[in-house]
Amino acid sequence: MIKEVIFLRKIFVLTFIVAAIFSSDMVYGAESINDYIMEEITDNTSDPFYTIPIRLGHYINFDFKITKHIILITLAGILSVLSMKYLAHKLKRPFNRPTYLQSILEGLIDYMNKDVIGATLGEEGKKYVPFCLTVFLFVLFSNILGLIPASVKFPTENGGHSYIAGGLGANIGFTASIAVIVFIVYIFAGIRKKGIIRYWTSLVPKGLPIPLIPIIWVLEVITLFNRAFALAIRLFANITGGHIMMIVIPYLIIMSGTFLVSPFAVLFLAFIYVLEMFVAVLQAYIFSLLSAVYIGIAISDEH
Repeated sequence: MIKEVIFLRKIFVLTFIVAAIFSSDMVYGAESINDYIMEEITDNTSDPFYTIPIRLGHYINFDFKITKHIILITLAGILSVLSMKYLAHKLKRPFNRPTYLQSILEGLIDYMNKDVIGATLGEEGKKYVPFCLTVFLFVLFSNILGLIPASVKFPTENGGHSYIAGGLGANIGFTASIAVIVFIVYIFAGIRKKGIIRYWTSLVPKGLPIPLIPIIWVLEVITLFNRAFALAIRLFANITGGHIMMIVIPYLIIMSGTFLVSPFAVLFLAFIYVLEMFVAVLQAYIFSLLSAVYIGIAISDEH
């Protein structure tokens, strides 16, 4: 218990330092609060770090832009893979003393596997557990990387500068992309279990009057799309709101005109960072849980 308390204290001290760095950046950074907000929640697509032209004949012709969100997405994917490689490596040596990181990862994955995703999908949906766990880890690391404070600017292609930081979940394209992948998987899962014709006809409950069948079927198809839409919007709205709060509240305190409030600003910002860390985990949990729920509905015999 004492070791866990010491570990949590180290996390709080680190959070406090991060909050202090972020506060100093707000004091000496941009001039307008709109600059802070837009820098935090938008991507630098208009002024990327680098552009890779993709030219393949007359049909494929576009520019692939290396932006801060592309870098963060790549890092999130790498961290997801490395964390599982690390855990697998440690579990091959069960008699060695587990590290803090191993304990956290093992407890988190074990809980999500057995009590959340596995319990939702059941025995029949066990084959989709790795997918839902991958979604959980990817969204989790994406949210955590979005909490990195903007402290150093890097040169861009057009001579400007941009941070490699910001709310990745505040990019609706990012959240929609993950939601579309989940949408494809739960449609595929239903078709794989029931077949194409039986899956689409099973959307309509048995025993309905014939005139109502087309109406209910259309509503059920719309519901399938609404599930993916809700996944994307829920993550987008929560991450965007949290990052705006991290900008606006400290900004208003710091811009009050006196440095006497600075200690309170840093403390309050540290509290917000702790809260956003909790939100980062919670949103990854909800996203993966709903993904498992939707897959479970698609493969169930009742639907």
